[in-house]
Amino acid sequence: MSGLTACVRKELLLVSRDVHGLALLFLMPLAFVLVMSLALQGQFAEHSGARLKVLVLDADQSNASRGLLATLGDGKAFEFVVPAQVPSDAQLDAQLRHGDYAFAIHIVNGFGVAMLNTDSKASRTLIRIGVAPDSNKQLETILLTTVRAALGRERMRALLGGLGANAKIVDDSAETDIVVHYAYASSDRQRDGNPSAVQQSVPAWLVFGAFFVVVPLSNTLIRERQQGTLRRLRSTNLSTMSLLFGKLIPYFAINQLQVLLMLLAGRHIVPLLGGDALQINGSIGLLLMMSTALSICALGLALLIAVSAGTTEQATLLGGTGNIILAALGGIMIPKFVMPAAMQHIAEWSPMSWGLEGFLDVLLRSGSLLDIAPKAAGLTILGAAAILLAWHIQSRRAD
Repeated sequence: MSGLTACVRKELLLVSRDVHGLALLFLMPLAFVLVMSLALQGQFAEHSGARLKVLVLDADQSNASRGLLATLGDGKAFEFVVPAQVPSDAQLDAQLRHGDYAFAIHIVNGFGVAMLNTDSKASRTLIRIGVAPDSNKQLETILLTTVRAALGRERMRALLGGLGANAKIVDDSAETDIVVHYAYASSDRQRDGNPSAVQQSVPAWLVFGAFFVVVPLSNTLIRERQQGTLRRLRSTNLSTMSLLFGKLIPYFAINQLQVLLMLLAGRHIVPLLGGDALQINGSIGLLLMMSTALSICALGLALLIAVSAGTTEQATLLGGTGNIILAALGGIMIPKFVMPAAMQHIAEWSPMSWGLEGFLDVLLRSGSLLDIAPKAAGLTILGAAAILLAWHIQSRRAD
């Protein structure tokens, strides 16, 4: 234990002297959080991949409602699905939060009559639209525009067909026609509150930043190897596992500090710059569980690269490039919903995707322990396997 304590103390001193490495760990993800939360207020690249599933519930079952659905079905951006069994409101919210559907359209009973209401001031909700918490604003706007246009065409068709001889066209831009409900559970906002961009940006760049621990960790390990420090440490009968954990423990603390600072930045700094404040909705315990699993995975892969690389340049190139590839595949840089179907399946193998989905489960989807357990377990197992492999490689090295 005294040897492990000395290694931890030594590593903390080395970390404190690596100003550039610390800047990369803290300033880079912080800059991403601020820039993405402010510049991308729910705006992503135009959807150009697989069609998003939209659940359709027709409570009216009239010619008008069927005509509306037929018009909506002509579009190519969304796939409209009619369920075999109508879910309850709670079940529908759960399906949206868990990602079964991106949106849900509920045509209310009496839609056909209310659509041609001659009283333009009357309160008349014709369509309710449920939105999954991680659906982006651009697609939401596209869907709303599509529904409003289809509603306007259906009104005109009904009037021209003589179904409303004494009716007049009601302004299809009336806000009461279509009500939007967000399947987003919040501790300090209304249940149908709108999830902000920062709710989606912070988890993404938090995960991305955690994996960049590879740069300072590999720099210190390779520098010690080149300077003969590792050889001298081995002469003290210090075990390889103690040596490696002496490095991992300080960086584990740094990862946790990263997570804390990113969450605080989203909650307190982004609002000062004109953005929305991050809402910490899920259990703090579940956030800590995901943060721990993410750190184990990031540290394991970083340590494996550090013991395998021969120079700091190799480690930086391998770690930096690998992290960017994992981020691109895992939905950090490129939202998975814009990827082709084949790429979406590949993305499921990225550990960054596991971390991102786990944090989104807690922050956006009101997920439980059962929801995040598979992601946390996958991250932990991968990280532990990488640490064991790194130990095996390091124990066989002559230095």
